[in-house]
Amino acid sequence: MNYLSQWRDRLIRKPSTGKHIPFIDGMRFLAIVPVIFQHANERLFKYGSLPELNPTEDFVSFLISRGTIGVFIFFAISGFILSLPFTKQANNWSYMDYLKRRWSRIEPPFIFWMSFCAIILLVIQMYPVKTILWHFLATITYTHQLFFQEYSIINPVAWSLEVEIQFYLLAPFIAMGYFRLKSVNKRRLGMLLFIVFWVVIQNLLGWNLHPWKATLFGQLPHFMVGILAADLFKFPVKWIQQFKLWDILFPLLLLTLAFTWTEELVKSLVFEISLLGLFLSIIYGKYTRKLLSISWISIIGGMCYTLYLMHLPLLEAFYSFIGRFGQWSGYFGQLSISLIIILPIIFLCSVIAFRWIEQPFMKQRPKKVANLEKLRSSALSEL
Repeated sequence: MNYLSQWRDRLIRKPSTGKHIPFIDGMRFLAIVPVIFQHANERLFKYGSLPELNPTEDFVSFLISRGTIGVFIFFAISGFILSLPFTKQANNWSYMDYLKRRWSRIEPPFIFWMSFCAIILLVIQMYPVKTILWHFLATITYTHQLFFQEYSIINPVAWSLEVEIQFYLLAPFIAMGYFRLKSVNKRRLGMLLFIVFWVVIQNLLGWNLHPWKATLFGQLPHFMVGILAADLFKFPVKWIQQFKLWDILFPLLLLTLAFTWTEELVKSLVFEISLLGLFLSIIYGKYTRKLLSISWISIIGGMCYTLYLMHLPLLEAFYSFIGRFGQWSGYFGQLSISLIIILPIIFLCSVIAFRWIEQPFMKQRPKKVANLEKLRSSALSEL
C-alpha cells in the first residue's frame, strides 16, 4: 500500500507553485476519456467484422462517437487556465518567457512522439519516405493544416494541438483585454455576444467545416467559453454559487453536449451554453467536484497530454491485429473485450511515458512565467 502511495505521489501533476488543484485534472480526465473511447470504437469498425447493429447497439455506438466533445472541453480548459492569472491583472510577466515556457512544456514530448510515429510509418512502409518527411515537418511545426488541409498522417490527433498553439499565441492578449474591462456585467455580456456572433459567422462562412474547422477560426468559441468560466469562477455570481442543482445538471449537460455537437447553427449555440454550464457544474457542484478530485481520476487527467499523443497509435496497432481474426462476437462483445485488453495497455504505457518523458519538462519555468502560475494557483485555491 505504501508503494502504491509513493507512485501516486510521483504521478500527480505538480505545478511550480506546489499547489495541486485535483478537480482541474479531473476536468482533463473528463475530456480525454471520451476521446479514447471514440477512437477505439472507430478502430473496431475500421478493422473488425461486425454484423449489422441493432437499435440499442447503434445508439450506444452513436453516443461513443460523440467523444470528440472531449477535444472541445480541452479547448475550454485552455481558455480557463491560461486566462486565470489575468483575473488579477498580472503585470510582471514576459511574453517571450511565456512562449519559452509553452515550448519547454509541450514541445519536447510532442516532437518525441511525432518522431516515434514517423519512424513506425517508415518501418512499415505505409507511405513513401518523401511523403512522410514532408508531413512530419509540417506536423512538428504545427502547420500541417496550413499546407495539407487534412489531418496529419503522422498522428491525426495533432490537428487539435495546432489549434491550441494558435490560441496560446493570442491568449495573454485576449485575457488582458477582457479583464481590463472594469464593468463585470458589461464584459460578460460582451463575451456572450461575441460567442454568439462568432458561431453565426462560422455558420455563414463555413468555418465550422473543413478545412477551417481544424483552425482557431473554427474553434475559437470554446476557448472564449473557458475565459468566461474563469471570470465567473474568480468573480462569482451569488445565485450561481448558491444554485443547488449543479450536481444533477452535470450528466444532463454532458448528454446535451453529445447531442448538440453538429454543424447546425441553433445546436451549436446550445452547445456553447452547455459547455459553460458544464464548467459551472464542476466548479460549484459539491459532489461533482469531489468525484473529479478522486486521486486516480486526477492522476489520469494529469497525464492527458501523454495519453492524447499515445493512444491513437496504440489503438491502431491493437485493432488492426485483432481485426485479422474476423467476427468472433457481436458489437458489445468485441467492444467490451477489446477495451478490457487495450485500456490497461494504454494506461501502463502512458504512466511510463508520463513519468520519464513528459514530467521532466514540467519542472523548469522562467521566473516571470512562475509569477503567472502563482497567480493562477492563487485564483484556483480561493474556491
